[in-house]
Amino acid sequence: MELFNILALAVNSQPVQESDATSALLFSFYALAVFLLIQFLGARFYSSCKERFKSFPLVSFIVLATLAVASLIVGFFLKELTHRLFLGVVGGVFSWTSLGEIAEQLGWYKAHARKAVWIYLLTTALWLVLVFLTPGIPVPILGFIGYPLLAWGTHLTRVRFIAKWGATSFATTMLLLFMAAISGGAIVAGALIGTKFAGIMGGLIFAVSSWSIMEIIWERGMANGPWKHLENK
Repeated sequence: MELFNILALAVNSQPVQESDATSALLFSFYALAVFLLIQFLGARFYSSCKERFKSFPLVSFIVLATLAVASLIVGFFLKELTHRLFLGVVGGVFSWTSLGEIAEQLGWYKAHARKAVWIYLLTTALWLVLVFLTPGIPVPILGFIGYPLLAWGTHLTRVRFIAKWGATSFATTMLLLFMAAISGGAIVAGALIGTKFAGIMGGLIFAVSSWSIMEIIWERGMANGPWKHLENK
């Protein structure tokens, strides 16, 4: 079953050596740095083009959705399990950016709506069925669905907390601290497991959580987001 092959990539059955932990930390840092760099530069580029071209959000949606499908398809033809899973996750990143972030800005759905919560829960249930109860599910599909669930769940929780209690509330502060704990725990877990795959996944979880933490900080007005300079014009 593909699930056990994926777990084998993350779990190291041998005692973790110092060199393994260091290697995992380096891969975590690489994943974290690449993710945040793309997010910051992407936000700047998207905001700038959106100001100049009214149709840019729709064009971006089409391009990213196409890249998501292309990544998933190519992932089926790769031989290495790690490469197939990685390309599936890359397709998931494109999928979430198009169907999640850009679709929300286009007004196609509201992240804080009750309907969005039920859709998320049903999608999560479907993914769990595919992982644990359905044999032979291709690895790219698991990565393709898994990443949007991670980013979507983090985004949905943050948006609903702020919509209900406000960005400066005690509840949102506790959410911020909880996400910080998740971020640090992901890096530590990746280092303790000691595999490159675990390091990358730990760094990715850290990056998604850290980005959400920064969004809470921006909502509080404690700092300007990467697109703020355009909004103030």
